[in-house]
Amino acid sequence: MAEMVKPFLRGETYDNFIHGERYVKTPADVMRFIRALPMTQIPKRYVVFRPLANVGPENEPPQTVIFFADPDEISALVVLTNYGRGDNENVIIPFAAGCQTIGIYPYREAKADRPRAVVGLTDLSARLYLRKQLGDNLLTFAMPFSLFKEMEANVEGSFLQRHTWRELLAAKKKERAS
Repeated sequence: MAEMVKPFLRGETYDNFIHGERYVKTPADVMRFIRALPMTQIPKRYVVFRPLANVGPENEPPQTVIFFADPDEISALVVLTNYGRGDNENVIIPFAAGCQTIGIYPYREAKADRPRAVVGLTDLSARLYLRKQLGDNLLTFAMPFSLFKEMEANVEGSFLQRHTWRELLAAKKKERAS
């Protein structure tokens, strides 16, 4: 099998095919990792990604909302996720592929009584291969649509309207201008 696919793969991809990426220690651990994934059946033929600005009452509501965010924005999203809940574990960072953190994990969370947000793009391969498109300063922050609406409702009166957040935004704007 390896020799059949070799002509179609780059050197490093072939090496990973033969020797593995080494993100999980043993083959037995890989099997446990795979069994632990929150696999789900998608009841539609296609998964559609569209800008949030194009979501409205005339469209089917999204299952998941995904932001690409820098460290300051991730911090704000984490705070806002926890803001109205009275506890502090409403965001997870699973060890997962980039696509899993915007796909199967938020889908699983959508079924929970208290869904959590999922930080992603911590997958080393995704970070390497998406670097040209996204730069090196972004992660993903994905959440079920119900959690997005909860967070949106909590903006008014939150830290987002206070001096610390505004000063942070002003500092970032100044840094970008110079």
